[in-house]
Amino acid sequence: METIYKNEILGESGCYNVNFLVHDNKFYVMDNHLCASWCWEQKINPAYQYGIFHIDRHYDLLNNLSDAYLRTNHDRLTGTNFDDLKSLADANGIRYDNYIDTFYRLHPGLLTKAYYCTHHDGSDWRDMSLKSISSDATDVKIYDLVDNFTYWIGEIGIEHWILNIDLDFFFQGQGEEGYYRFLTTHYVKKLCRAIKKVLDKIDVISIALSPEFCNGWGPSFDVLHIFEDELGFKMPFKYSKIEGRDVLV
Repeated sequence: METIYKNEILGESGCYNVNFLVHDNKFYVMDNHLCASWCWEQKINPAYQYGIFHIDRHYDLLNNLSDAYLRTNHDRLTGTNFDDLKSLADANGIRYDNYIDTFYRLHPGLLTKAYYCTHHDGSDWRDMSLKSISSDATDVKIYDLVDNFTYWIGEIGIEHWILNIDLDFFFQGQGEEGYYRFLTTHYVKKLCRAIKKVLDKIDVISIALSPEFCNGWGPSFDVLHIFEDELGFKMPFKYSKIEGRDVLV
């Protein structure tokens, strides 16, 4: 697996921050989804039409960037240089919840189907740019996901998919009590095995850890290890807590 970017000492994974990004074939793993649209750019073929399947606690459908911003930064958003994308995040432009709208507007007509399996946090598709490609099957129930994922990806006639997963999907709770994982290891494994059955139809998979919504780096890496084991990729480094600091070694 290739390391594209890495901080050895993990800091806050806020809406504009990047701590790491790694790549293995069609898998991209990052601390949050800020980088996701850049990863998709590396794998899509603009001649194809795509479906997007978004599995996340949040909708991530903020549409706060102007058309002028997208025109001015088009090459940095769609290019191969990751530093260009990171510079836009550092300047408080691209962030962890506006990347889907950004990608869709940069590629009109590319996305033809959108599924969301979320906790209904944040602004949803009904008033956003992806409204035009959404349908009655858009909002997937958590309890329907693992049993129907293979059908939705494999049987509806779309040959190319973007799969976007945030590990905060598996966690619940907030406030002083923190977050806890409420979906079992069995559920996570069943989802991974469903993904594996239709992997040939998925062109790119972006996986975010979102530690602030998973009660810290440790619990989010614990779920990531299940994905690694089930889907056959391995991180090029390990997470550890040393003298109170979160580090990648």
